[in-house]
Amino acid sequence: MGIFSTKELSDSQSKKLNEILPEQFRKENWSENDFKVPNHIYQKIENLYNSSQNQFNALKKELDTKTDDYKEIEVRNIGIFNTEIFDATPLGMVDIGSVEKFGAASTGDRFANGAIGYAIESAIDKTWASGNIQENAVNNVKYKLLQKAKSIFPECNLLFKYEVDFREIGSSGNVFIYMRGTASKGINNAIKNAQQKAQAEIDSLKTELENKKQEVEKLFEIKSKVPPTFKDVEGYLGV
Repeated sequence: MGIFSTKELSDSQSKKLNEILPEQFRKENWSENDFKVPNHIYQKIENLYNSSQNQFNALKKELDTKTDDYKEIEVRNIGIFNTEIFDATPLGMVDIGSVEKFGAASTGDRFANGAIGYAIESAIDKTWASGNIQENAVNNVKYKLLQKAKSIFPECNLLFKYEVDFREIGSSGNVFIYMRGTASKGINNAIKNAQQKAQAEIDSLKTELENKKQEVEKLFEIKSKVPPTFKDVEGYLGV
């Protein structure tokens, strides 16, 4: 054995190390080089553990998000109609008003000729072309209306006689949006279907998360038994 030869683990130490390691890392002979970069076995296990832990955290975050979203399914899937009530029981009227920023200030009331006139003028706004701010604002107020309907009338799953009015406030670009409708109860399969799909995704994530948790715990246990350096071999694996 030359002066540059590396020390090897004993048969007993190699056997014990292989019993600890996942199958993909096992090999017949182990030496001092296996505890140095780039072959460092402890570092490989630690990297695998960290990767698994990151995956667990990502799954946990995704599950939390889907669980929170599930609570909003009944609101997001309320059926909206601008017609008279049909095949449903009216529960009561709901309305909401909100001031939203639609775009750049104008020289006058762009609603003077109705919503169509506003839409034509808005089409040349930079905000309309780049960010669709107006549509987002309307959808935001609509969602608040549905939230209010569900809060006041828990059985609400349909909204009839839906109407929306706009009024620009001066020439500031701010617009007052007023929405209203009749909260109603009827057949709404969209809510049931959305809930079933969301629940299936949540159940799948829970199973995946539990499996990943067990993997993380197992890798942590393995990492705690692998010698961090060659000097630690005897302390961890005996002679």
